[in-house]
Amino acid sequence: MSLSLRSCLEDFRQKVNQHPRLRTLLKSWDRVIVVEGTDTGSRLSMPFSDSRITSVQDGEPPAGTAIRIRAPEPLLIQVFSGAVNPTTAFLQGELQVFADDRDQVKLDAITLVLWE
Repeated sequence: MSLSLRSCLEDFRQKVNQHPRLRTLLKSWDRVIVVEGTDTGSRLSMPFSDSRITSVQDGEPPAGTAIRIRAPEPLLIQVFSGAVNPTTAFLQGELQVFADDRDQVKLDAITLVLWE
């Protein structure tokens, strides 16, 4: 049985929320990450608030600035499960990340801490 993007993001959410070092890293970082499957048209949102990911939701956030991560769904599953390094996928042009520089640094730090 293959892992769905939603279940992969739920696992990612649980790992982020349970990691003690990420609580400090995510302090005062209130953002929404929108994950888009370019091959399937799927779109899921993960709001960050109070040093944690609050949920995984269908579609776009109701308002606010969102960070967008786009790639074919199988690659997104590999990235959010830790099987593929997101920085490598980004540098190879396989993964698109639309965020300001500070948010991109924060995303890199999350993956470094989580998958160390």
